[in-house]
Amino acid sequence: MAKSNAFKLAELIRVFQYNTVSDEIETEKKTKDKNKKSGDTTKTATTEFNLDTFAHASFRAARYIVAMSEGSDFHSTEIMLIHDGSSVTLTSYGTLKSSSALATFDADISGGNLQLKCTPASSSSTTIKFDRIVIDA
Repeated sequence: MAKSNAFKLAELIRVFQYNTVSDEIETEKKTKDKNKKSGDTTKTATTEFNLDTFAHASFRAARYIVAMSEGSDFHSTEIMLIHDGSSVTLTSYGTLKSSSALATFDADISGGNLQLKCTPASSSSTTIKFDRIVIDA
């Protein structure tokens, strides 16, 4: 059975609350944003792979928070990058490790996409999770 527009609007209103103290609209529901993305993968090889890609014509800069785990070892870092349409400048900072680095990162442009590349340091099962925010071009 198709849902009416009135029903859809009522459902939308139901999940938002107005906080009169902070003058903010709040929700407990997860929201989508074209400029945000999360992802995760598990790798068992030390070969470079594309952790994430996005259309470089649409976005000029990106910030990643990356968290990795391999057994009882953990590694987290923030990555900032910017591009000019043909080359990418990348920096990692705020890096925390329980022992040695679990991966290294690089980026390039291939065709219409910017690619964030990741190379795990071990062939043991390494889980890599990220949150990304991009800035429009």
